[in-house]
Amino acid sequence: MKKGTERHVTAQDLPAHRPIAYARVEDPAAQRQPPSPHDATVNRSAAAWMAELPEHLVPRELAHQFPRIVNRLSRFWDSPRMLDAYFQELLIDQRGRRKGFPTKILIELRALAAHHRALHEPATTDIWESTPYYKAGR
Repeated sequence: MKKGTERHVTAQDLPAHRPIAYARVEDPAAQRQPPSPHDATVNRSAAAWMAELPEHLVPRELAHQFPRIVNRLSRFWDSPRMLDAYFQELLIDQRGRRKGFPTKILIELRALAAHHRALHEPATTDIWESTPYYKAGR
């Protein structure tokens, strides 16, 4: 453009106002995975996993009401990061408007989470305590 010929932008130069289409909040039930016939009952590996648990930790009520959760817990049991993430997903409502678990099931889930944490927690958090030549106070 030549000097002195530049124009200022006016309201008429702007495109017509179009309302922004905001994303609708989906129904939390729509975010679930589709039901699988394999999740309708406790599978063999989950039954074997339950048999290995201490008697007071066997999630009987959870297996009865939510067998798919027991199947997943057994699948993730030897993977601490995955299991911690799954416990977080189960115990903390991130989608909103969830009803939550019945008290008995919540107690079983929390007991399993605590047991798993105790099994996989490092024995010591002080690196110097595991060093054989370190003497405190030197």
